[in-house]
Amino acid sequence: MFSTNDLVEKLTLVDDLHRLGIYYHFKDEIREAITSINDHVDDDIGDIRLVALRFRLLRQEGYVVSPGVFSKFKDSEGKFKHELSYDVEGLLQLYEASMLGTNDEPILKEATDFARGHLERMKGEEPQHTAQIGRAFETPFHRGMRRLEARLYIPVYAKSKACIPILLELAKLDFNHLQSIHQAEIQSFYVWSEEFSLMKHLPFYRDRVAESYFWTLGVWFEPRYSTERLLISKLFNLMTVIDDIYDAYGTIEELQLFTNQIERWDFQNVDGLPKFMQIFLNVFTGFMTEIEEELRKKGTLHHRHYIIELFKPFVRANFQDAVWTNIEYKPKFEEYLNVSLVTAGYPLLISASLCIMAKDLSKDTLDWLLSVPKIVKASSMLLRLVDDLFSSEFEQQRKHLDSSLQIYMRDEGITEQEAVAKLKSMVDKAWKDINKEWLSSLPSRKHLNLLALNYTRMAEVIYKHEDSYTNPNGHMKENITLLLVHPMED
Repeated sequence: MFSTNDLVEKLTLVDDLHRLGIYYHFKDEIREAITSINDHVDDDIGDIRLVALRFRLLRQEGYVVSPGVFSKFKDSEGKFKHELSYDVEGLLQLYEASMLGTNDEPILKEATDFARGHLERMKGEEPQHTAQIGRAFETPFHRGMRRLEARLYIPVYAKSKACIPILLELAKLDFNHLQSIHQAEIQSFYVWSEEFSLMKHLPFYRDRVAESYFWTLGVWFEPRYSTERLLISKLFNLMTVIDDIYDAYGTIEELQLFTNQIERWDFQNVDGLPKFMQIFLNVFTGFMTEIEEELRKKGTLHHRHYIIELFKPFVRANFQDAVWTNIEYKPKFEEYLNVSLVTAGYPLLISASLCIMAKDLSKDTLDWLLSVPKIVKASSMLLRLVDDLFSSEFEQQRKHLDSSLQIYMRDEGITEQEAVAKLKSMVDKAWKDINKEWLSSLPSRKHLNLLALNYTRMAEVIYKHEDSYTNPNGHMKENITLLLVHPMED
């Protein structure tokens, strides 16, 4: 199938492999196909659907493609041509392509507005496309969790006139095969959690084993990352405990001692700490031993130092948050962001994930991780803002710092509706910053950028409509059930 010289067939094949979730089996073939697609000059392509699809697939692979390819679809007044407003497939592809834009590409912002406006109208006029349009608006493919997008797309593809039976069969078999692997992993994760009886010893502990694993599954789903996936799931779980220790359970005096203990990385002399902190640090020490064993196997034990150094700003920021809460301090918006981008956890999670996963990181790259790279900062910004836009009732019921939404309203003297609009525009800017870094990355930083992109996608999935990590009985439960409970039927 890859041997075709037909551009349309090649574009469609690559897109289908991605959407069906089986692209990871064909990385070399896709790389060659993308090179061929990039070599094909699209000056002679007059179909907006193909131009937009080519643009998206190339940018998806990190190619720098000029948005000027869409200029030929504008009229003499500089607006997108009126005849495009009736092309549903073309508008959908244009909308999806525009999601890979950066902050310095106004034509792609125009494309988003143009496509969305006409697709909104067509939802009523074109009932056969209503579900497809709704899905694009709900989660554009670029921003979606790869496993979840595949699970939702496979049944749609099965009903499509363009369905290729052998690809459909492979997608179903692959989904069920991966699901069986992931089920075994989450069972192992539960055994680990039960072994330490965290819920029994820590009364404030939020049991988020399934949710932590689901989040990590959105970052790596391939079988070869099984060990890394479990380690990061455990890290995620333990970071949740740390968050609750600082937010809800420790006194300021106890938290100062706890912070000092981690700053010194001393887990032997813990007699001065309350019992629940000692219990936690004992579990944490065992977890760090697991990481060390994995690093030793990879020949990257020197990465341990960087993982330790990544932990320290995380606990310092959490302590600062707790102090502000205790004295009822009202930070300004920028002051709040400086701390809350770190407490959100992504600077630690993303960079520690790379340290655990990678084998060939130079000292310069490892030092760069400690500086919080731009793409990590943008990902953290997005997570913090979407989290605050949907702060849970649980968070609001306990003594807690105001969210970024509340602080922005207070600082600017504006309504909640105006503040929501501003924060959403900041989320959009963060996405475009991530897209910019994705395109301008050095080969040595490709792995970090992919991790940051996938973690960002998960922030969208988790907080799209609610804080489904804290309150997992809605969208979170549905998504976990889709991926980890029900197999794909024939």
